[in-house]
Amino acid sequence: MRKLKYILASVVLSAGFASCETEPIDEKVKDDSLPGAPILSFDLNAKETVVTDKVTVDFNGNSMEVIARLSLINHDNTSNPEIRYKPATLYIQFSNLIVGNFPTTLSIDNPSNFMSSATLDVQELIPNDDGILQKVWVEYSTNNATEKQNAGYGNITNVNGIAKYMNGNFDYILYPEEDLPLQPQRLTKGNFNYLTY
Repeated sequence: MRKLKYILASVVLSAGFASCETEPIDEKVKDDSLPGAPILSFDLNAKETVVTDKVTVDFNGNSMEVIARLSLINHDNTSNPEIRYKPATLYIQFSNLIVGNFPTTLSIDNPSNFMSSATLDVQELIPNDDGILQKVWVEYSTNNATEKQNAGYGNITNVNGIAKYMNGNFDYILYPEEDLPLQPQRLTKGNFNYLTY
C-alpha cells in the first residue's frame, strides 16, 4: 500500500512539472517596449532598507539627475508617532545617460571621465541653544568628501531606448557639512529599476 502511494505521488508531481514546462510564456513578459513601475531601494547604514516608487529623472544638458523622495526611520525615537519618520530626498547625478560605471572621483582607473555624485537631504531634529529640538534640513553629500577621496559609485546597467527607461545600482558614502557633528551616511546595495526618462 505504501509503495502504491509513493508511485501515485511521483506520477502527480511529474504531471505538475510537465504542465509547467509546456505552458506558454505570456507575450507581455517578453515585450521590451513596456516599462515596469519605477522603484529605487538601498540599505542605509546597514540599519534599514529604504524603498520608494516616488522617483523621477531630470536632465541638464548631457548630465542627468535621479530624484527620489524618501521616508527614513528616526532610530533615536521610534515611540513618538509625530517624529517616527524623517522626510528625505536623494539626488544622484550622472554625467551622461549611457551604460557604464560612474565613480565619484577621476582617476587613472576611470579613463572614460564618467562621473557621479549623490546628495541626501534629511530633516533632522537638532537642539537649539535652549535645548529645544528643531526640524532642520541637513545635507549629506559625496561632494563633501575630501579631494580625491573615493566616496562610491553609481552604475547604469541598462538603458532601454524603446520604452525610455533605465536600470542601475549604486553604493555611496555621504558626508555631512564640516561644521555639523553628524556621522556620514552609508548607502549600500542600492538599486533602481524602470526609471523613465
